[in-house]
Amino acid sequence: MISNKQTALFLKQMREQHPTAFKRNYLFYGMIKTKGILDELKELIPWVLAAMIFISLSMSLGHFISIQFPQFDTFRSHGIAVLAIMLLFMLYTPFVIKQIKHSSTSLYQHLRHTPIKLAVLIVLQTFNIAYIESTFLEIILFFFALSFGFVRFYKENMFREGTQNEQYFYLQETRRICFWSYKQILKIKFKILLSAKNSKARHALQRQEKKFIELHIQLINYENELCKTHKHVDVETYLDSLM
Repeated sequence: MISNKQTALFLKQMREQHPTAFKRNYLFYGMIKTKGILDELKELIPWVLAAMIFISLSMSLGHFISIQFPQFDTFRSHGIAVLAIMLLFMLYTPFVIKQIKHSSTSLYQHLRHTPIKLAVLIVLQTFNIAYIESTFLEIILFFFALSFGFVRFYKENMFREGTQNEQYFYLQETRRICFWSYKQILKIKFKILLSAKNSKARHALQRQEKKFIELHIQLINYENELCKTHKHVDVETYLDSLM
């Protein structure tokens, strides 16, 4: 178990050693953190945002398609609009998954199959537009697309009952520097490719790369310990805590 004081001290040391790690280094997941499963009203915020952004967007896009392509009826126009939003999710999802993979190994285990799930939804929606033409099926598919492509990235739940905002903040800051250290490794690898073999510059870069690999491993392990401290490992342990 890691205390708040230990985490605050650890992050202070990281800020002093690597001040650039906390500048313009954004993570596109875990914006809202909640306890348990549907235990707080703020769990609904991502769904409200999804409705405001993507449902309204699908309606506007569907109306535009019906005007521009009069050969499509209302169902197909709206179905194509929903399909376009699914494809939009598929475009940015791999980038978010990459961030998660290199900043939170435990969360990555839960979300790593998201692109596959979205691909299945895209295929089903395409089949629905072409053959089935079911509005009910379209609503179900769109619901799951919003869940997989937006809501599950925007919020992170399963935190323990006593977790405070300060601890949420510390966890996210740790993840930020985790991903920053990974990006430094990639930058150094690119510089090594451009450097001359057996040169002093290449050897210096290789030493620097080793240093950042060790830092990244240290940070990933620390983030994993923070998750064990503040989160339920899985749904079963969460349900056991309610008994």
